[in-house]
Amino acid sequence: MRSFISAVAVVLALMLTAVAVPAAWADVNVVKEDGFVHLAGALGKDPEFQSRLATAAVGNFESSVNLPEPLKSVAADALREAASGMQSWPEYPKAWEETARNSHRLNFEGGKQAEETVSHTALLLDIGPLIRLIRDRLSSASGLQIEVPAESLVTMGEPSQKQLVERLAAFAPLWWLAALGAVVSVLLALAAARRRSIVMVSLGLGGLVLVALWSAMVDLAGGLMGSLSSGNGVAELFKQEFFSAVRTGFGEWIVIAAVVSGAVLALGVIGWILSARRRSPSASGPGPGR
Repeated sequence: MRSFISAVAVVLALMLTAVAVPAAWADVNVVKEDGFVHLAGALGKDPEFQSRLATAAVGNFESSVNLPEPLKSVAADALREAASGMQSWPEYPKAWEETARNSHRLNFEGGKQAEETVSHTALLLDIGPLIRLIRDRLSSASGLQIEVPAESLVTMGEPSQKQLVERLAAFAPLWWLAALGAVVSVLLALAAARRRSIVMVSLGLGGLVLVALWSAMVDLAGGLMGSLSSGNGVAELFKQEFFSAVRTGFGEWIVIAAVVSGAVLALGVIGWILSARRRSPSASGPGPGR
């Protein structure tokens, strides 16, 4: 009976861990605004991404702002400069951070959405801060005031993806319940086990299986994301690069989980060997009777 209880507790611990670790990572790095901004901040420092985003922002500016005729010649040079070097402007990091924060609030905190621009069921990316950065540079060069929209919203994905984000925001912060259940299950498995070394080996092997499962799930999610087109170049750019950052960030947690699982497995094997030696008659039994 004790062995059965221990085995069930090990399985339960692994199942809860399979949920707790990805949920904890998502809560810290995606659901929480600071984590999202930090994760997106890595994109803002990537030279290739910066260049591509600057080009996309300039294109969005040209399509959303009706410039007066006398300003178009001045604007052409300024926009070429923005497309090729906006990422080097000292104001760029702040504008990029504001872009990330605004987008997070719109998608995770129920921020006000412009219904005339997009459906309320869509994921949104607000590149308004980048548009205003271009506006400020152009106004400084021309001396004219240029009106731009308060927000520049573009859609990302489909309504089903918005629903996934809403579920993530609702359930990811509850990761600690699964983590607590996993810890309790491990303690129960150790307390009920006849041979705790076997429990350690089982947990280590199970942890390595979870590592492989998480890696496969990340690759599968990447394939699904790549197959879903938002129909907008700016959104596609952000989606691809952000998921790449997600893959890298969660990959670090996967590596840590692999190291911990390997250590638990090694301790279990060592304990198993030592306990087997202690039970061996040749190791501890008396010599031949007189």
